[in-house]
Amino acid sequence: MFEDLYDAVSFLWSWTWPTVDGSVTEVLVERIRHHRNPDTFRLSVTYEFAVGADGPYTGESFWAPAFCRNRRVAAARRKIHSHQRVLVWCVISNNLYSSAPV
Repeated sequence: MFEDLYDAVSFLWSWTWPTVDGSVTEVLVERIRHHRNPDTFRLSVTYEFAVGADGPYTGESFWAPAFCRNRRVAAARRKIHSHQRVLVWCVISNNLYSSAPV
């Protein structure tokens, strides 16, 4: 629980994080099965980036909208393609890189 609070507060300051160029390597629509409710989808985007001479590194981001989930995920999947350029936030802490696509 403390981790979630830390992530939320950290995200408020994300506009100050340095950014690097990256590229999308894979885009998938994943099915999430529920026991009592209908299946829903989420978008999974894998990307690659380098920080200066370090790298390449890879990251993965998931997106599952709150409303009209299946339709919005399918529409987003049609707009994002492999090899598409993305901007990646990069946080350096104790020589470890943490990333998130912008």
